[in-house]
Amino acid sequence: MMRRFRESAVVTSLALAIPAFSQEERAVDHFAGVGVRAMAMGGAYSGVADDFTAIFWNPAGLVQVQEREVHVAFLRNGVTNDSELDGTASSSELSNTRFGSLGFVYPYPVYRGSLVFAAGFNRVKDFDWSLRDRGFVAADSLSFDNYFSHEGELAMTSVAAAVDVSPSISLGVAASLISGEDEAVNEYESLDSEDYFLEKRFTAREVFVDDYETTYQVTLGAMVRSPVARFGATVGTGPTHEVSYTFKAPPDAGWNSIEYDDGSLVETPNEQIRDSYEISLPLEFGVGASLRPVSGLLVAAGVHVAEWTQTEYRGKDESEVRANTSFESQYRDGTRYHFGMEWQVPVVALDLRAGYYTDPLPFVGPRDPGREVDSETNPLVIASRDRAFLTLGAGLELEEAVEVNLAWNRGTFERLEHPLKEEVTVDRAFIGLSYHF
Repeated sequence: MMRRFRESAVVTSLALAIPAFSQEERAVDHFAGVGVRAMAMGGAYSGVADDFTAIFWNPAGLVQVQEREVHVAFLRNGVTNDSELDGTASSSELSNTRFGSLGFVYPYPVYRGSLVFAAGFNRVKDFDWSLRDRGFVAADSLSFDNYFSHEGELAMTSVAAAVDVSPSISLGVAASLISGEDEAVNEYESLDSEDYFLEKRFTAREVFVDDYETTYQVTLGAMVRSPVARFGATVGTGPTHEVSYTFKAPPDAGWNSIEYDDGSLVETPNEQIRDSYEISLPLEFGVGASLRPVSGLLVAAGVHVAEWTQTEYRGKDESEVRANTSFESQYRDGTRYHFGMEWQVPVVALDLRAGYYTDPLPFVGPRDPGREVDSETNPLVIASRDRAFLTLGAGLELEEAVEVNLAWNRGTFERLEHPLKEEVTVDRAFIGLSYHF
């Protein structure tokens, strides 16, 4: 009877839960937002880039910094996922407060033009996500509760330099070291809700810890400036990540614990597997512009392009690595569009900001790239409402030396992977402090 219970629950888990076959690569996509002022303006910053965070958005913009600057920022990230599986609704929430940025900008005195150096840390990718599936298998009188989560980030430590090559043109370069970690948890519980079996509750817990070893990236930037307009462009080399992972899973029996009707409990520790692989990301391009149509008003726009389908594994075939992903068939290229504005309130040293940006989901499935697409057993992942963010913020200058910035972003999307539907809301709050001297 226990064997029948176990096999039935395992089949249910594989048929209804998300990670049945290949998994999404977390290094692809997952833009976290960098800079409080930038993210209040919808990330439309490649053509603005006049503070420390130019080290990320467009290093050529650093020439606009005329005073030494110390910058620090924090952020809070919250994700709510309202899901529905075969008509059964569930909800999950996940939130974290993290260090966002820390940096220093130093304008070096020169006879003509501008030469500026910068160094610092920025959190650039956000892995936070969760999902809860609940359901009932009437044929076996089994209810199940399946919880998935990812928590982690990628961060870069950078040095940069920018120089004026003419009165209106500047060039810049940033060299960065990137590293991070992602912890993925899958908790599955199956319950005999009608006393049909001798076993009352089965529980299994799998844990993946992905360690992204330190690698490098180089970003080149250019900017053309006039009294009323600025134009910027960047290209970033695609980093190659070595991912060392640890997989902790129940043994062959398939469960960490089995609780019986008489109250007795049998527990089994997880087994552990270690391995590593390399994933090479493509070049990324950005262009942006900003304009001051009237005194006190700044409007900006930008485009960021990444050909995610050009991602590839190094040293191993895709079938030999954990994620078993085929980037050409399961991913689509991504283009983010950014729009923002900033209004300087007259008399008061206060800036009000707003913006909007799109961030299309790149994974389109199916989960098993080796089989024909089937709407029931191997469906595509359909973004019925693609990911987009509304942004708001403000900046206040104190005694001409200290600037406090606040930003809030809300993004939503809906996607369908039969029989699962997700409605996800992401809230991000940023706070930053800059000191000029």
